Amino acid sequence: PCPQTFNQVMTTNVLGPMQLIPRLAPLLEEQEGIYVFISSNMASLTEVESSHGALYRASKAALNMTVRCAAYDFPQVKFLALSPGWVRTDMGGKNAPLSTEESVHGMLKVIQEMRSQPSGQFRDYMGHEPSW
Repeated sequence: PCPQTFNQVMTTNVLGPMQLIPRLAPLLEEQEGIYVFISSNMASLTEVESSHGALYRASKAALNMTVRCAAYDFPQVKFLALSPGWVRTDMGGKNAPLSTEESVHGMLKVIQEMRSQPSGQFRDYMGHEPSW
């Protein structure tokens, strides 16, 4: 990718969230809140079958590491990297198997279940733990 594209994707998917964590996490600590980041199953290192979307994959893998590390810095906050699945949106396209309603319903359920789970996890919209 060209440097401009690289910088844009990494700034959006990694640097932006990294800069927000120290600002928002203290507010969530007071409420014992859950800090959710939208990741992707494409971030899995073990499930790669092609180089398609390599920059996006790398940025979401970096986001997942950021989430895992943040759990150590703010132990009173639950951090979760959450994949919405392949959803029929502008990005996912019309052939994606999931409606936005199915994805959101599943993600909300996973977020509720997160209250009793360790922080810093990577889950999909069904609660499965994709391979890192």
